[in-house]
Amino acid sequence: MRWVRFYLPLLLLTATETVGQQQYSEGACILLDQQVQRFSHIPQSSSYRNAKSEYDRNCLRPKKPATRPAEPVVAKPAEPETQPTPPRAAITTETAEPVQPQPVAPAETAASATGAEVNSAAVTVATPAAVAEELFQTETADTSAEPAESQSAVPEPAVIGSRDLPVPVIIPEEASALPADWWRPANLVNLLLTNLPLIIANIFAFLLAVFLLTNWLGLNLPGFKGIFAEYKLNRLLRWRLARGYRHFRKLKLLTAKEELVVVDHLVLSPFGIFVIMVKGYRGNIYGKVAEANWMRQYFGSKKQFMNPLHQNFKNVEAIKHHLQLQGTELAQHVHSVIAFSRVAQFKTEMPANVTYVDTAPAYLKKFDEPCFDDEQLNRFSALLHQASTAS
Repeated sequence: MRWVRFYLPLLLLTATETVGQQQYSEGACILLDQQVQRFSHIPQSSSYRNAKSEYDRNCLRPKKPATRPAEPVVAKPAEPETQPTPPRAAITTETAEPVQPQPVAPAETAASATGAEVNSAAVTVATPAAVAEELFQTETADTSAEPAESQSAVPEPAVIGSRDLPVPVIIPEEASALPADWWRPANLVNLLLTNLPLIIANIFAFLLAVFLLTNWLGLNLPGFKGIFAEYKLNRLLRWRLARGYRHFRKLKLLTAKEELVVVDHLVLSPFGIFVIMVKGYRGNIYGKVAEANWMRQYFGSKKQFMNPLHQNFKNVEAIKHHLQLQGTELAQHVHSVIAFSRVAQFKTEMPANVTYVDTAPAYLKKFDEPCFDDEQLNRFSALLHQASTAS
């Protein structure tokens, strides 16, 4: 029986503590629920976690009524339902509720006294009011960090996929008409500055068209002289000569000494064979037929170049060798012609066969006495075609 006397008070004390820790009162659970709902938008805060764990552990299960001795039932007037009050008011109501004395029988005083002792022990152990007070203290401590946490806890907007985005529709604006006072100087300047790239492009296109037209028709306008002289001569020989003239260009032939030469232009006609060399030099040209070198002066600089008549002599000899005219009377009908572009100016008297590109067709037309028959022209043409295709 000794162990019964020793362990019985310990079991009673443990049982009272267990009963006190099992469940909170209804008021404490209401306070914990309000605390959970208040901090539900900040689930990572300590206030929310503490209140949630206390509520789940001590308020979810229904509280079993404590076994007390029978008390006389005393009718009480019905109390109006009270709405949930703020946490501070709830603590005051819970702790400072006035208790009216009720008449109790003498036989039941001892039982009620023992029950009061058990309840006071449970209250001292569970202390729901103290738990609520502690929660409110943590609430006031976390109030300063609440704005930063609330800002960090704001849910980010959901990312919308690129397929869900609306496709923007761009409606082109209508071309605005010219203002009524466009003729004023200020408005004209603004219009010119706005449309300056378009104006420059139109001017460039116009100059290019004029240049191509003048080169195609063989005309000479200032600013276009001397540009693409060889191409211009090619067009002139095709446009200004009759059908009886046959034109060949860029012939690669061999001389009697097996030297390769390139003939710029060759015109085959019943009135002779004309070997034409084109020169695109600029500036003033000084020279004589017998001189080995001529001089060109351009912007104060003077340069010498080989006499084009001597230079074209090798081409003439290559034509005679290719057409098998050397040592015959027909060899004298092979003529050398030098054509300069209009960007050059002759400052000394030049022979008739040294001319300009635009006057070269006129020089060829001066030869009007036939010297070749049709059979010879066909043979010469076949040999020249063979040389042009081989090159």
